Amino acid sequence: MRRFRAFTLIELLVVIAIIALLISILLPSLSRARELSKRTVCSANLRGIGQAMYLYASDDPGVFPAIAQTTGLGQAGGIADGRMQIFFPNDRTSEPSTTGVPSPTVDMWAIVRTNNSTPKQFICPSTIDTPDPAQDRTVYFDFLGPGNLSYAYQYQHDPNRQIIGTSSEPTFPFMADGNPYLKGRLNIDITADRQSAFRGNSTNHTNREGENVLFQDDHVTFEKAPDVGLSGKIGAGITNSRGQDNIYTTVATDQSAVDPGDTAPTETTCNLGSRSDACLVP
Repeated sequence: MRRFRAFTLIELLVVIAIIALLISILLPSLSRARELSKRTVCSANLRGIGQAMYLYASDDPGVFPAIAQTTGLGQAGGIADGRMQIFFPNDRTSEPSTTGVPSPTVDMWAIVRTNNSTPKQFICPSTIDTPDPAQDRTVYFDFLGPGNLSYAYQYQHDPNRQIIGTSSEPTFPFMADGNPYLKGRLNIDITADRQSAFRGNSTNHTNREGENVLFQDDHVTFEKAPDVGLSGKIGAGITNSRGQDNIYTTVATDQSAVDPGDTAPTETTCNLGSRSDACLVP
């Protein structure tokens, strides 16, 4: 009769320890692979939105959505009044005024309303956001709330600026992952944030490694810092800049440093200060 030797307790513990070690080595790699996959889907979403913008522009003389072209509130000292509102409850079910305070989130919903895009396309899979629950998209004019939108759109309502569209500067950024100071709700000094390990990036992706940015010519790149697009001035004390605009901040005038910008936009203001100044919200 054959006898089988059983494992000793020590041998079992060694096997369990080896398995645990292998899992601890593999899990970060698996998590990294998942994040890279989500980042690719996020990029595809933005590219699809860009194509939808072009379809929208083909029916609306070459410009991307700008439901109210100016604020209708005038200017003070030559600086445009950039007051705005995002996720305004009344705009959800009532058509927004074309002369009142504009809303970039209403602008984005315009291509959903015209069936050129879907609510799901506005969700970055790296976030906990969920698609807008609207069934009949044509009866709504805005996203339900911040948790139903992952991306930021160029503020299109400055009276001193031309609305961007199919014939605009190809390297101008007009959409990206959500603004960290609006969508991410970060209350932090902009300069300190830019010089930290997070480099002022969107909160959409793991460890704030960067953001997908959609440019006017419909190409998308994953940027390790938010200073992209048109070149501008660099002021004293500015570090970690490529001499380009910080897409998540605004500058006061065309004499200001482009990066890191003077202020973060708020839910009520987004004043553009120069030709190269992009302001992506929320």
